[in-house]
Amino acid sequence: MKKRQRHACVQGPTAPERLNGPEAVVIIIVIALGAVLAYAGMPVTAVMEILSGGGLIGAHVARRAPLAPGM
Repeated sequence: MKKRQRHACVQGPTAPERLNGPEAVVIIIVIALGAVLAYAGMPVTAVMEILSGGGLIGAHVARRAPLAPGM
């Protein structure tokens, strides 16, 4: 009886990584900002537009920023 042979290019699923400190802080700040804007009476669509626009700008800036020395 032949055994199934696994190819080197096939990998099994990996466990998700936990958030580190700075990532968790960013998520908490975004959620808090959205809650404050909604509590202040801003419509949900406007809150979502502000948060998504800020996220897009942040992703663009993070992609263009050079690595810190020693990284």
